[in-house]
Amino acid sequence: MKLHEGNALNKLIFKFQVAFNGLVEGLIHDFSIRIQFVFALLAIIIAFLFEFTYIEWSIWLLCIAIVISLEYLNSSMEQMMDRLDPSYHVLTKKAKDLGAAAVLVSAFVSLVIGLIFVFNHL
Repeated sequence: MKLHEGNALNKLIFKFQVAFNGLVEGLIHDFSIRIQFVFALLAIIIAFLFEFTYIEWSIWLLCIAIVISLEYLNSSMEQMMDRLDPSYHVLTKKAKDLGAAAVLVSAFVSLVIGLIFVFNHL
């Protein structure tokens, strides 16, 4: 019997293993994801240094999660498109650019939110 077959607990455990494998895969093999984690670590250090409130922490962690999640989705989409057709196509480029733009927008808004929080503590 495969791990993902059988009772609900085995299925749940399998789903968490798959998700964890994806998390590790991204960290090991994707430069952009590693960069986002470095920025996330810096953002967390800043939050400690400026003694963010509980509300600020909640918003800050949500911002971090959104940026990292979008980076995982963007990387996944890019790899899937490369797998489907590794040759250059203008629509593939547009799709990849749009995915990267989603990460950029979330990172920029998160930066603005972080600056608002930091300036509030000065």
